[in-house]
Amino acid sequence: MLSGDSGILATRGQVPEWFWWATVLIAAALPATYLATAFAAPMRVLHVIAIICVVGFLVVQVAWIPVMDGLTLANGGTPWLQGINALPSTLAGVVFATRVVWVMPATQLVLVPIVQLAVSDTDTIDAVLDGCGAVIFCSILTGMALAIVESGDTLDSAAATARRLASERAVAHTRERELARINAIVHDDVMSVLLAASRVGATPAVQEQAQRAQSSIAHIIEVPDATSRNYEADELVAVLRSVSATAPLSVSFTESVTASGPVPGSAVAALTEATAEAVRNCCTHAGPEASITIAVAIDAEGARVSIHDDGVGFSPKDVDPRRLGIAVSITERMHTVPRGNAQVHSRPGDGTIVELAWSRP
Repeated sequence: MLSGDSGILATRGQVPEWFWWATVLIAAALPATYLATAFAAPMRVLHVIAIICVVGFLVVQVAWIPVMDGLTLANGGTPWLQGINALPSTLAGVVFATRVVWVMPATQLVLVPIVQLAVSDTDTIDAVLDGCGAVIFCSILTGMALAIVESGDTLDSAAATARRLASERAVAHTRERELARINAIVHDDVMSVLLAASRVGATPAVQEQAQRAQSSIAHIIEVPDATSRNYEADELVAVLRSVSATAPLSVSFTESVTASGPVPGSAVAALTEATAEAVRNCCTHAGPEASITIAVAIDAEGARVSIHDDGVGFSPKDVDPRRLGIAVSITERMHTVPRGNAQVHSRPGDGTIVELAWSRP
């Protein structure tokens, strides 16, 4: 592209200096900036650069004819930028991602032979063949770019759906736990009061027990949504302990409560659902001989849950991005609540540690 009769350097003395610099900057230098900006610049900036490259390329390609003003390039040379027309065509496929992108390859079928016949000594057959080759090459790369973008959009849509379903499932599970809590109140408080009253009458102890039952019932009526009410520290510990009770592997549960401030129901739901998913992952992937340790710490700063297994472990970088268990049900689930956070640490042979945290405001 640099040397030869159709190279950048060969055309410098045959076109006006300003035009030579314009073609180099628009067709070569500007796309090359992606090497430095692709991983640093905002997506909007990258799109603007791509649009300038696509539109600018077509402008300078057509402008080559009036700039030469009837002259032809020496030694049978042709405009060098027509050898890289697949580059702006690929960028068009990435930026526009609609059927309109096929306009770009189609323009090369027309522009390549017209420009070559106007500014070089190329014969008609060769110019037409070059145009056909250009449209084929541009179409292949444009189609590949379009397919990659559409696949990314499909994956994003699937991930968003998975996050929504995980959130809905979390709410449903939280409501099920709340229903179980209500049933427990009815059985443990209300029924026990009625049974005690029928046997010993309205003793001071029965009256005190009846007041506690009334208070529990009143709290249920005032806050019908489990995720909107606050939980005490011991309630959170009890909910998390219930998660370990159904695990098929050996689970050790420890707790440390140094503060009794309330924990929002949304944070309790997120911690419980993320813990349940972590335990399920341990039971599925850690191995049949693995054991699980759940450590809960609640203090003035917030609540933290650590789920550790001594199983086979894994390499996080090798996890298939289509597996959404960690990404959606653990990490994203914790990020759905304010000041929620989750981290997953693992190495092959060293087990896995999942750390969940919620910080008080």
